[in-house]
Order: sequence, then C-alpha cells, then structure tokens
Amino acid sequence: MARRLLILTCSARKRADADLLPAQERYDGPLWQVLRSVIREQPLFVGDVDVYVLSAAYGLIPASTMIPTYEQTMTEERAQELHEATIQGFRSLLEAGDYDRCCLGLSQLYLQALDGWEFVTPVGTLVTVAGGPMGEKLSQVKRWLLGAASPPKVPPPARIAAPAQPAGRATVAGVLIERSREEVLAVARAGLAATEAGIQGYRDWYVLVDGQRVAPKWLISKLTGRSTADFSAADARRGLLALGIDVERVCNG
Repeated sequence: MARRLLILTCSARKRADADLLPAQERYDGPLWQVLRSVIREQPLFVGDVDVYVLSAAYGLIPASTMIPTYEQTMTEERAQELHEATIQGFRSLLEAGDYDRCCLGLSQLYLQALDGWEFVTPVGTLVTVAGGPMGEKLSQVKRWLLGAASPPKVPPPARIAAPAQPAGRATVAGVLIERSREEVLAVARAGLAATEAGIQGYRDWYVLVDGQRVAPKWLISKLTGRSTADFSAADARRGLLALGIDVERVCNG
C-alpha cells in the first residue's frame, strides 16, 4: 500500500527539556504544532504518513530521532554543506519507500539544501511544496495531512534554464569542474563531430547543442574523466546547470 512522506523544517522554537526527545516532540514551531494536533485529534488520517525533519544541525532525519535541545540556524553556507547528503537521503527515501505523495513544508533556505529534488523524484510521486505566508503554509500542510484534494498535478518542466549568471564551477563525483559555458559546448561539439559512443545515450533529459541532443552524463563524464557509473543523471544535470548549460526533457505525447 502506498504511503505518504512529509518533510518539515526544524524550528527555532523548541522544548527546553534537558532529556533527549523525539524530534517531533522537540520542535515546537507552528508546523510541528499542526502536525501533533492532527495526529492527536484525527489519527486515522495520518496512519500512512512518514515524517522527517530537515534540521540545520542534523540534516534529513526521521522525526522519531532522539535529539537534545540545540541552537543552530540555517544559512546559505550551511544549506550548501548539507545539500549533497540531503538530496541523496531524499532519493534513498523515495527509492526505498512506496510513496505516491510527498509534502515539503520547508522555508526557502531549507529548500536550498534540497535543491534539485525534482530530478530525483519518481514520475509517479506527486510532490506538494507548501509555500506562501505562514498561515497559508500551515493550511496547506494540514489539508495535505487530512488527504484533502490536491490541485492537479503540474507536469514536469520541458526545459530547465541555467542561471543567467552561472557559478562556472561544479563538483561531480568528487571532481571540481571549472569551465565556461562556451568551453563545455566545445566539448559537446567535438564529441558530436567524432560521433563518440554514448553521446546520445540519454533517457529523459538531454542537452541541445546546435540542434542535436547530447546525453548529460556523457558530457559530465568527458569533463570529469570519470565513468558515467560514478555519478547519477541528476548529478550530471545539476552540474551542467551550474556551468551555464540548459537541460531539456523528452516530452511524450
């Protein structure tokens, strides 16, 4: 039977008990109060929900994890530090669990630690990102917990554009890549000219170069010198976006 996955941000407001407490009891911000209220008052609605917390101190952990009280806030630097482990943890959760729906109750800083979640989400999993002012976010999370009708599923984007001012550097499979957009495209053009094996071996996503499709994993493999088995397709796409390269999605129908 399919289950649901809820990921909430940790909160600055915490119970001050000296003893260890489950994260779900330690955090006392509005989102956690709503969660506990629904569990207490309408438990039959949430028997299929697994709850995780994205913590500035501990990363992505089950809400049942016993934790002490602590003081650590999320910053952009901390979000970057947590990103790789967080996205890998999210991917593992979705691969191991039979989740058909997921809700992300995260602030913008915490979402940075989960940047690229759409790349690792199975096609059949509907993800709700609770957003807007806190009151609206609380309402969205409560409705999701109670199984209220969700808005129609938005199809995945057909194209993800790289930032207007890309970082120009990315680390994939432990290798730092520092190339300009033009240099990356030159590598792709050389491979196309030589008709190199695997250059068009993509499944869902590709890079469009002079009207021809190039596999993101092939391109990152050329830039890093690593085998395509050493990194995921999602890692390749994130790396290319950081280098200023747009990625396109195969559209069926």
